[in-house]
Amino acid sequence: MTHTNGNTARLNDRAMLVSLSIRQWSANKTDKKVTKEVATAHGSDVDMGRYQKSLLAKGALETIKRIAGETRTEFYRRTLPCLDDGARILTSAGYMTTAEYVRKQQSAFDDAVSTFLGSYDQFVAEARTRLNGLFDASDYPSFADLKGKFGFTFGVRPLPDAADFRADIGDEELARVRAELEAEKTAVVDKAMSDVWTRMRDVVAKMAERLKAYNPSKPGDAPFRDTLVTNITELLDVLPSLNLTGDPAVDRFTADIRDGLTRYSAEDLRANLFTRQDTARRADEILAKMEQFI
Repeated sequence: MTHTNGNTARLNDRAMLVSLSIRQWSANKTDKKVTKEVATAHGSDVDMGRYQKSLLAKGALETIKRIAGETRTEFYRRTLPCLDDGARILTSAGYMTTAEYVRKQQSAFDDAVSTFLGSYDQFVAEARTRLNGLFDASDYPSFADLKGKFGFTFGVRPLPDAADFRADIGDEELARVRAELEAEKTAVVDKAMSDVWTRMRDVVAKMAERLKAYNPSKPGDAPFRDTLVTNITELLDVLPSLNLTGDPAVDRFTADIRDGLTRYSAEDLRANLFTRQDTARRADEILAKMEQFI
């Protein structure tokens, strides 16, 4: 179903394309010698397996990996799908808070990388002991090369605009290309807004399913965590800035979900049959009304 709501005019004033690129060293290496030894010992084809060793202790890169993972997750939560090159749509309404968040994360990432680099020699020395006979100094990049294995980039560029395409290719061909660009923009907006509706449907459907399946006498059979509620509240926080076309239906469902599904905590829902039944009923009603939009 089309979700553009007929509102793609001046989309460039409402949104932009953003990209996030985070590079980090994996500190893993396939040991070809050991792989061959294992294959020979078991009489198997050497191509049927491989031995991969960790070059550093597990905790060496833990902080960097955590920050990178958290940033990617939040970046996707705050943006909408767009192009195959990794770019995503960020609305103007959500830009300032997202840019501030990314800058904070980039600073934390850079600090973590600096801390790691400062202890690199120590980590390698520890690995020499722990790997023992598997240690190979040639597996480890030089300090200069290692710095280049980390990077954090947040890019922003405008959405393509058919009106800005002015190549000297003849009026008829120019009109055709502009029409294709406009159709592509409409498809991009539809895809983005479909993602908004899918996110809403998924959290509401999950709440309805989990609440109806929960049995307090056997809580381990179909448990639900506090995230059943917090996932909804977190989505509600970003929905206004994800409403790319300003669709009033999105605003109405945002209000319905907030009013109907977040009035009780997860603890209240687990403890009280009435709150579970009431909230599950409201979730089902919202899902029924959503059918025409999904």
